[in-house]
Amino acid sequence: MAMTKKENQEISEFEKKEPKYRTIPRYTAWSEDEKIIVRVALPGVKREDIEMKALKDLFMLRATRDEILYSLDLELNVDIVPENTKTEYEEGLLRIELERYNPLQDAYNVPIQ
Repeated sequence: MAMTKKENQEISEFEKKEPKYRTIPRYTAWSEDEKIIVRVALPGVKREDIEMKALKDLFMLRATRDEILYSLDLELNVDIVPENTKTEYEEGLLRIELERYNPLQDAYNVPIQ
């Protein structure tokens, strides 16, 4: 009987973590010099409840508040440098700065003879 209570307890804790609602947050994006800037509205979300991952042509954002999961996946039309991504979060507004990858940065300089 003790095992049953423990199992039920684990299930109820898991159910609490599952979001009741899933939504795409409001966002805006634009290009600025060699950067792509994205602003995402995450009202009432705590900084520690935000998770973001970036690849060279995609970024994923997940944030939770109460029973709401904010989910945003953006495929970029350009390559970025994921490790140079910068974020700033203030009063429910997340600013993301993605640096565009410059393919000529690592290009070989051909000597002219």
